[in-house]
Amino acid sequence: MLSNYLSFEKPLGEMLTRLLFYIGILVILFWGLRSLWHYLTWFDNDWDEALWGLIKTPFEVIIHLLILRVVAEFVLSVLRLDKPKV
Repeated sequence: MLSNYLSFEKPLGEMLTRLLFYIGILVILFWGLRSLWHYLTWFDNDWDEALWGLIKTPFEVIIHLLILRVVAEFVLSVLRLDKPKV
């Protein structure tokens, strides 16, 4: 099984791109949850900033996910350039 991944018969670019895409999704979602928790606990100190943070965090997460998707699609399209068309 390991010899399949170490040989150069099958390119790993697409698989690694997808793996990094899914890891990126997890990182962005973790960052979003951490940011929401931070703003929830910040209400005692400055409620204006905490409320603004709670409103803007979901939008930031969505924008980051869209940017990640565009970058992943771009990388996959570059990796497909060298494949011959049948």
